[in-house]
Amino acid sequence: MPQRIKTILVQAGSFLLGGGLLYLALRNVDFAALGEALANANYWYLLPLAVITLGAHAFRAWRWQMLLETLPGADGERRERLPDTRSGVSFRLAFFSLMIGYMVNYAAPRLGEVVRTANLAKRARLPFSGVLGTVIVERIVDVLTLGLGFLAAFLLMADEMAALAPLFEPAMIFLREPPVAWWIIITSGLLVTLGLGALFFAVLRRSARSEGLASRVGATLRSFTSGLVSVVRAPRRLGIILTTVAIWVCYLFMAYLPLPMLGITSIDLGGAWVLLVVGAVGMSIPSPGGIGSYHYITIRTLEGLFAVASPLATAYAVLSHAAQLVLYAIVGFLCLILQGSGFGDLRAEMEQRDEVAP
Repeated sequence: MPQRIKTILVQAGSFLLGGGLLYLALRNVDFAALGEALANANYWYLLPLAVITLGAHAFRAWRWQMLLETLPGADGERRERLPDTRSGVSFRLAFFSLMIGYMVNYAAPRLGEVVRTANLAKRARLPFSGVLGTVIVERIVDVLTLGLGFLAAFLLMADEMAALAPLFEPAMIFLREPPVAWWIIITSGLLVTLGLGALFFAVLRRSARSEGLASRVGATLRSFTSGLVSVVRAPRRLGIILTTVAIWVCYLFMAYLPLPMLGITSIDLGGAWVLLVVGAVGMSIPSPGGIGSYHYITIRTLEGLFAVASPLATAYAVLSHAAQLVLYAIVGFLCLILQGSGFGDLRAEMEQRDEVAP
């Protein structure tokens, strides 16, 4: 199956899913009241919100840099460390690759992880599979942190959790009644699964291109495993823990600042933590940049747990999501330009991601 078809399948499925969830989130919204809530917002809060968002990803890039310290070079030997870095991968390269990946994720869900891996692997002369292993380690650490966050959120709001059930009833009705809803979900799920599966097998096939299948795939798996165990071998494990804490503290304030921006004063930092963890679930669903899924779960949580009026709840979801989308698009594009490449270069790197630049 051609690479273009695989990409189209993934994107079509994700946009179908995101569109269906966005319809669910906004179908009963009073758009006049929503417009008034947005018009009355204090947009000066966008400045600290942007600074904190970039700070979170600066900590994430630094953590990734520490994980990459354990990887061997493209030839299987540990690389010489650059004089201005401890890992041989500069902070600038890690940050640029990360932000470019976030930018791509808003157009093609989950593809951004592959793009940032390919971008860094080529420029740092590292094996693609090993770098991808460190990205997966990052995601595992984040999932474990999110699990702890869920536990904390449950303890904070245990008495109010029952109030959420009626708010999600519209989704259940939507799923039970019109057959088209099931077709949207099943079709999008199949397209995403088929497309991602095809991309995975394409990586294995490319890996076997220049050598025998067994030896090449074996080398790829060994490199991938070295990335997965990077958190165990990393010489700065305390640094990884501290940067993880710093990332999630920044995320907490990213969830909190849109509240005073809209004049919502009844929710404190504890409530913002609840919004953070439920929003993270919405962002994890493979729709483009969490579009639809983030909006639906965030709006329902604000209405059900915190008794926020529907227009304000919708304004919060729209503002917090749009602010990140615009920031990632601008910063990701600037990083792409500053590193001296373009979208065509990214595509070429994707097509040759099993190879390492000389």
